[in-house]
Amino acid sequence: MKWRFPFTKIQTACAVLGIALYAVMKLVSAAGGQMVSEGGGLKRAGPGQGDTTYDILVSGLDQENGNRKIPVRIPVRERQYGNEEVKELFQRIQPELIKQMLGENETLEEVRENLNLKSSLGEYGLRISWESDNPQVIDSFGIIHNEEIPEEGKQVWLMARVTDGHYEDRYEFKVTVYPASLTQEEKLAANFLQWINQMDAKQLTEDRLLLPSVYEGNRLTYFQTEKADYRVLPVLGVLLAALLYVKEEFDKKSQAKIREQQLLFDYSEVVSKLVVYIGAGLTVRGAWERIAAGYKEAVKQGKRSVRPAYEEMVKTAGQIGSGQSEGRAYSEFGRRCGLQAYLKLSTLLEQSQKNGSRQLRQALELEMVSAFEQRKNLAKKLGEEAGTKLLLPLFMMLGVVMVMIVVPAFLAFY
Repeated sequence: MKWRFPFTKIQTACAVLGIALYAVMKLVSAAGGQMVSEGGGLKRAGPGQGDTTYDILVSGLDQENGNRKIPVRIPVRERQYGNEEVKELFQRIQPELIKQMLGENETLEEVRENLNLKSSLGEYGLRISWESDNPQVIDSFGIIHNEEIPEEGKQVWLMARVTDGHYEDRYEFKVTVYPASLTQEEKLAANFLQWINQMDAKQLTEDRLLLPSVYEGNRLTYFQTEKADYRVLPVLGVLLAALLYVKEEFDKKSQAKIREQQLLFDYSEVVSKLVVYIGAGLTVRGAWERIAAGYKEAVKQGKRSVRPAYEEMVKTAGQIGSGQSEGRAYSEFGRRCGLQAYLKLSTLLEQSQKNGSRQLRQALELEMVSAFEQRKNLAKKLGEEAGTKLLLPLFMMLGVVMVMIVVPAFLAFY
């Protein structure tokens, strides 16, 4: 008795990936054990990074069974700066604070844009709180209010309190705020807007704001800006045309492939029907017309769907009925189908018209055996293709699962 492997490709892939996941987890676990035993301690997180908890197996706690491993969850607090270390750090970070807070400004002596007042220095684990002696000009978030600042500028003092949770230091920065830098166009718009605001205040009782027709001796004309940008529409049109062309080509190839599969599936059925009708005493033409008529009636009654092989047979029967020679009609049938199997069938039928149909039934019976074998192989091939298409989403899901398990395991030890 021949033994067959019981797993499909998908089942085999699941088993292999499960074994691989087990091996990775064992390596991670082994790496963690070496870190504790050889390092002699548990690594602390850096200052400001929070506490770390380790799940450790400890042997030797049980006096009766010294080899017994007892699970213990050990919390390890974050590292703290030493006295000398924090003093040196607070002296060193002042230039970094200035560089960070400048934002888009070049110096603190000329500030026209918002400052970048962060609440922490993450790489050092330090927290920062800001205070301003004039929040109407610069608030504690670094927002600049320079709409009414004079051209000579205005000075504001900012104070930063920096702490690591145990030590604290203070820094003071003198900032000179100037009006925002405006282009000539922006200055003209700002002056005009200021004048419009004055007119708006005078017309508050009216149902609409009447825009002036003359400003500083110049006649004004108003246009409403476009609310949408339509320049993208031509690009979208061209892109859509290209995508439609690609879709049409893809649909043509897909329809051609489906037609070929349907022709191959129906070939064994067509040959077997010809064998049955010719064996019953009908001529080749009679058998052909009987098959075509039966198909048309079944489609009319909705008992079966449209199939390309039978549609070509119906067309061939019509050609024969209109006076075309049987040999030529069968030959054209094979060319229209375009597959090797149908070309062979058309050749057999065409030769039977020339040499007689004495050996035709025997040849069709041999062809029928071959056709059923081809149909079985095609069904097997389509099944394998369907299974292969399922592998991609399967691998993606297993990859996500592996990342969800392995990454936290690695992070727990580092």
